Parts: sequence; structure tokens; C-alpha cells
Amino acid sequence: MTSLVVRAQREDEHPIAVITLAVARVVSACIMIWLGIFLIDDHGGVLGAKNTFNLTGVVLSLFWTVLALLSVVGLLTKHIWGAPLGCVAIFFAVAAFSLAIPEDPIMAGAFTFGLAYFGAVMTVYTRPEDIRTMHRRMARVMSHHHGMDDWLAKYRKSFSHMVLGTTCMALLVFGFNGTTAPWIMQTTLWLVVLVGVVSLRFLVLMYFRGDKQHLALFFLTILLLAGGLGMLWGGVVAEALLFLYLSCLYGFLMLQTPSLKEAGESFQAAPSLFVLTSFSGLVSLGTLFLYLPDAGAAGVSISLSDAFFTAISAVCVTGLTVVDVQQDLSLFGQLVVLVLMQVGGLGIMVLSTFAVLTFGGKMGVRTERALSEFIAFRGVKSTYQLIVFIVCATIGIEAVGATVLSYGHLKAGLPLGEAVRLGIFQAVSAFCNAGFSLTGDSLTHLQTSPLMLSCYGLLISLGGLGFVSMFEMIRRLYLGGIRAPLSVQTKIVLWMTLLFLVGGGVLFAALEWTGALAHLSYGHRMSNSFFQSVTLRTAGFHSLDITSFGYPAIVIMLLFMFVGGAPGGTAGGVKVTTFSTLMATLPTLMRQDNRVRMFGRTIPMAAVAKGSALIVLSLSTIGLLWFLLLMSQPELDPIALLFEVFSAMGTVGLSLGVTESLSEFGRLIIACGMFIGRVGPLTLAIALGGDSRSKVEYPSADIMIG
Repeated sequence: MTSLVVRAQREDEHPIAVITLAVARVVSACIMIWLGIFLIDDHGGVLGAKNTFNLTGVVLSLFWTVLALLSVVGLLTKHIWGAPLGCVAIFFAVAAFSLAIPEDPIMAGAFTFGLAYFGAVMTVYTRPEDIRTMHRRMARVMSHHHGMDDWLAKYRKSFSHMVLGTTCMALLVFGFNGTTAPWIMQTTLWLVVLVGVVSLRFLVLMYFRGDKQHLALFFLTILLLAGGLGMLWGGVVAEALLFLYLSCLYGFLMLQTPSLKEAGESFQAAPSLFVLTSFSGLVSLGTLFLYLPDAGAAGVSISLSDAFFTAISAVCVTGLTVVDVQQDLSLFGQLVVLVLMQVGGLGIMVLSTFAVLTFGGKMGVRTERALSEFIAFRGVKSTYQLIVFIVCATIGIEAVGATVLSYGHLKAGLPLGEAVRLGIFQAVSAFCNAGFSLTGDSLTHLQTSPLMLSCYGLLISLGGLGFVSMFEMIRRLYLGGIRAPLSVQTKIVLWMTLLFLVGGGVLFAALEWTGALAHLSYGHRMSNSFFQSVTLRTAGFHSLDITSFGYPAIVIMLLFMFVGGAPGGTAGGVKVTTFSTLMATLPTLMRQDNRVRMFGRTIPMAAVAKGSALIVLSLSTIGLLWFLLLMSQPELDPIALLFEVFSAMGTVGLSLGVTESLSEFGRLIIACGMFIGRVGPLTLAIALGGDSRSKVEYPSADIMIG
């Protein structure tokens, strides 16, 4: 059956495409073999030491090169031994490289896996009879393919293989500083340049083909130009841009396959699954960049677990960290954290849709419905306006906040460049409710600076207010109250925000007046109390020593972290709308009424049920994660562990000082809590569970509750 499917696929492809793809696989495998022999550290083994070719390595390299050349000749001249010879050469290299895994598990394992992939696809998709068939079809097909379609049909797949191989080489050589040998570095650089030049032709052909993919092509062109210009001055940022370009180009090439293209569109129309996988992909990419040696402050990679924990904390805008962002990460590493916070705070779906609208594209019906469900906003025109507003408001608010904070740091005596860098990073972190800080002590040095605390508090509040509510309020001011009334959701958000802000400030002042606030003046006590109620809306900054708080204040903090901010913004938690709906349900049940009313409107029972399910799932997840931490971290304070779980699930970032003391398993538990808290327990359950609604209607039944 497999061979029939493969053969059927081959009948729909250009014959040269099949042959050039097989040649590309053999050549790519040969290049990987040469590079692997040089980079793998196999002291006393077959491959020899790193950055050297021993006699055995030279012989093996020449042997595999001869086999690769013979295989290419056989593929091009329709000899039956061409494809099998390439498979034999690749699998022979897999066996040799696997012997070096005990000596160099990371590098040897990576090359072994890559070569095994090439060997597997060669065996399955490159059959001798297929190659002969393609040679016979070539003369018939050549007369029917012309111009751009002919070039794309012939070389798209083989070019994608070239892009993939070059991306891996660039990552190993430049990203992880695999070697300092000039000839390998120059060869890799020229391969990158060659791919860039060839890709320009591909991008131009795709543009004139008129496939309505101008946005993706424009984005790829900008990345290529930025990376190319950056290479004139060198630096890790230029290398990162080129790596992003090659990675995005490879993904774009793969999505040109009709089946994958249709699957991608269907996938994007499922918002829960799209959010889940897009955040997972962003975490993976962030981990890779933070694991690069250039991301470390001393030019040495931080551990993989530290890179993963920092990446997931930044993407989920939490702020819990096991590294000192200021001391342990370089400027490039801090830039990676900044980008992860920004993209994670706004959401990939929102950013991608904004890019489509910016460059003249249009959303499909399924994508528009998915986005409306994601941001809880209906109507195509309103959705367009809201998306543009989200990005523009974010840029404007962060720019103003960065200016004010930079001025404050400049007045504090910092140099201009340092003040601007600190202001931009802190403003993005505050608005995205991330909690990452470059000051080392968060905001404790600003205890006696009410103006700076107010600026941070305003940024945090605007980010946690929700873009839908901000959009409605601005539209109301622009159109007038009668023409643009506020929705029930916005009214709930505003009243609950005011309640938590004022009530929280008063509570913290009353509970810690003679405790954590005792060393401050009366005015500073109140300003820090109100800031504490603001930052608990999932921001993660702190101007007071959290470990000095009493248990009553900690209980209040747990409640604030659990509730979080407003939906449709950068805040986490179960959201104030969920909490208020649940509170409004209680008097309704006491009246034995089945209608939940708020602000003169009836809340649908589906929303009430969804909110109740979210509360139950969140509390159940918190209980499970706390139980796992108690089992795996018995030496740590149980209350501190519970606080850590609430902070992770609420994407807050505050800690009682146990984050760095967690074991690897404990960090994994907290990482899961941050991820679940960001994507939402209900979203995660829907994405993993799918749509399994029964079409059978059953009779209703009454049961006793309570």
C-alpha cells in the first residue's frame, strides 16, 4: 500500500523534482558526514578528536564522498544502483557516528539522528523503479512546463532540502561555535549566501505567481535584508536574523505542498489548538536561542534546563526565573527575553493577523471566526479595528512608558544608553505583565519613589485591563456615550479592577502596617500598599520583601493571583469576569432563580457553566501541581511551594524564594503550571479533547445538590 501511495504521488510531480530531490539528499548527507567527522569529539575512537581529521577520518570521508558521487551519477543516468548506493552510504555513516555517542552524546547524537532521517526518506521515497519512470516521463513533461511554474515544480523540494541543511550547519558552526576552523566557517558562510541569492529568485517567482501570499513573502524579504545588512558589521543579532530567515523559509517551502497548505489553514481555524501549538513552538525557539553561547553573559551557554525555564517563563509572561537576567545573560540574551515577552504577551494569532491586515491581506472566514472566538469580539469590521488597535496601543503605551522610565533612570544617575536600555526592557515587561527586571532587586529600590511606582503601576494596569475594554472606552469617548455604550464585560472589568485596586491597597496597608511596611513613612506605606495590589494582577514586580509578609497577607495574595486581570489582555489568572460571574451566581442560587443577572443583562448559562468549569479545572490543577511538589521537594516549605504554584498558574512571577532551590523535576512542574496558566486550563482541555459532542439527546433527570 505504501509503495502505491508513493508511486501515485510521484505521478503528480515533475520528474526532475523527484531526481533533484534524491540528489539533494545524497549531497546533504555527504556534507553532514564531512562536518560531523570534523566536529564530533571522539577521542581514541573512529572519528578522532574535535576540530581534527585523523587518518581514519580522512579515509572514511573519501570513501563516503566516492559513494556519494557514484550515487549521484547513478541517479542522473537512471542506473538502478544509484538510489540503493546512496542509502547504503548514509546508513553506514549512521552506524559509524552512533559509535561516538558515548564520547560526545549531543553532537554525535544530533548528526546520527539527522543522517538517519536522510537514510529513512531515501529508502521510502527514492526507489529505483521510480527514478527510471521519472527519466522516461521527462521528455513528455518538459514540453508542458514553462517559466516560473516549471522552475518551482522542478526545484522547490530540493531547494528546501538545501535550506534545511544550511540552517543546521549555520546553527552548529555560528550558533553553538562548533569550530573555529576558517575553512568551515567560510564554507558555511558562502552556503548561507548562496541560499540567500537563490531564495531571492524563489521569492520573486512566488510573488509574480499571484498566490495571495504577499505578506509571508514580504516578511521573508525583510528578514533576509536585515540579516544580510547585519552581516556587513557582524554580530550575533545578524546571525540570529539569518537563522530565523532560513527557518521561516524552510517552513514556507514545506507549506507550499497542497496537502500541508490545507492542513495549515484548517489548523489555524481551531483557536485552542493554534494557541497551544504556537506557544509551544515559541517556547522551543526561545529555548534554542537562550541556549546559544552568545546568549550567556560570559560567552558560555547556560544550562538547557535554565534556558527552557527562562523561555517558558518569558513566553507565558510570568517572571519566575532561575537565572539573573542582568548578570547571567548577555545583551543578546536579554533581547531574546524581551522579544519572547512581547510576542507571548500579545499572542501569535493577534500579531499574525495584524501583519495580514497591515500588508493588504484578508482573513479567511474560518480564520476570522477563530480570531473572534479567541478575543471574544464579533464582527469582521470590529475585529479588524480591534487588531489594529491592539498593536498600535501596545507600541504607543510601551513607548511612552519607556520614555518616562528612561528619564527616571537617567535622573537617578545612570548613563544615557543604560537608562534607555533599562527603560525599554522594564516598560515592555510591565505592560506585558511579565515581571522580568534588569535591576536585580525588582523594584525594591523604588520604595520611596511614588512617581516611578505610579508609572509602573499604570503600565501594569493598562496591560491587565484588556484590549477589548480599552478599545470600547476609547470608541465611547470618540463616538459619544449613546452611540457607543459599554458592554457588560467592560463594565465588569472596570468595577472589578477598581474594587481589587482600592480593596487590595487598604487590606495590605492594614495587614502589614507594622510589618513589611513598618520601615517606611506613612505616605510611602500607602503607595507601596496600592502598588502591591496592582502588581498582584499577574505583573510579578515587587517593591517590598515578599518573604517578610505575614500569613494573612499571603492568603490575600493567593486570592489576587488566582483571579488575575481582564480577558483579552496580557494578564493571567482565571480573569475578573469569571470570578464576578461566579460571585453573581451565588445570590441567584439563594433566590432559587436560574437566571444570572449583571448590569441589567442576563448572563447565558453556557458562560456560567464555562466559568465554573474553569474555576474547577484551575483549582484542580493547582492542587495536583502542589501535591507533586510536596512529593518531590519535601525539604522546602509547603506554604512557599503553594505560593509558587499559585504564582505560576496565575503567570504572576512572585516567589517566596524557593524557585532557585527547586530540583529539575520541580522546575518542570512549575513550567507546566506557567504554560497551563497562560494558555488556560479550559483551552488546554478543549485542544486536547477535541469536539466529541454526542448527537444523541437524552431525557433530563433531577438530582439533589448539596
